[in-house]
Order: sequence, then structure tokens, then C-alpha cells
Amino acid sequence: MEDNVTSANTNTNTNKVRKAAALGLAVLGIGGLTLASAAQLNMGTGSLGAGTTVVASCQPEGQPIGVDFESSFVATDGEYKATSLNLTSIAEACNGLDYKVTVTDSSGNALDQEATGKVAGTSLNVPLRDVSAEDVSNVAVVINS
Repeated sequence: MEDNVTSANTNTNTNKVRKAAALGLAVLGIGGLTLASAAQLNMGTGSLGAGTTVVASCQPEGQPIGVDFESSFVATDGEYKATSLNLTSIAEACNGLDYKVTVTDSSGNALDQEATGKVAGTSLNVPLRDVSAEDVSNVAVVINS
């Protein structure tokens, strides 16, 4: 009889430990997601971070195109707005080729019209209109002939 009681107590204690471990992992996971979300938009340094996808066959492998935002606080809206997107370190082999740039939110919805044009030089400035910096999640850049 004593063995059955000891076995039942051990199972109860094991279940409590498992539940506590699962709860601890869940809290750590949520905390990690919160930190990851906060890291996406770093407004304290005046820069805006976003995931980027760059497709450019003219760009040498290992030489990424830099992506940077300019932003400013709009008092009437009470928020920061991304005013332009800067692409830097574009290879000279890309000069004269067509580009397409799209800024999207986390669901993939375009936050502004797709910007198009021709690459001229090693950097490119794409003006943005009424784009909430908080909503920016991704940037897609395609450079092709």
C-alpha cells in the first residue's frame, strides 16, 4: 500500500514539475517574441529596422545592398513616419538596370505604391508617403534588366 502512495505522490510531483517547466518555457518564449518585436523598430537611434529581401543578379554575392530608412515625428498624427528608404552599396554593374521597391507590413500588404525606376550610381533614395514607421516590417527590392 505504501508503494502505491509513494508512486502516486511521485506521479503528482512529476506532473507539477512538467507543468511548471512548460509554463516557464511559455513565459520565456513570449518574452523572446516581445524582445524580437521590439528589435524590429529601433527608433531610439533614429533608424528603422525591417526584414529585407534583395534580388539583384548584378550584385556580387557577399556584397549586400544596404537598406536604411529616414524617419521623422509627425505631431499631428502623434507617430513617426518613414519618409524615405535609402539603398546603398549597389554594385556599379547594376547601373542602368530597372528597380522595383516595395515596403510592406507584417501581413505582406504594401504600405505605399511600388517604387520603380532605373539605378543610377551606387545608392538610391526612394521617397515614401504617409508610411507609419511602426507598420514597416519588410522591404522587397528587385533589380533586373
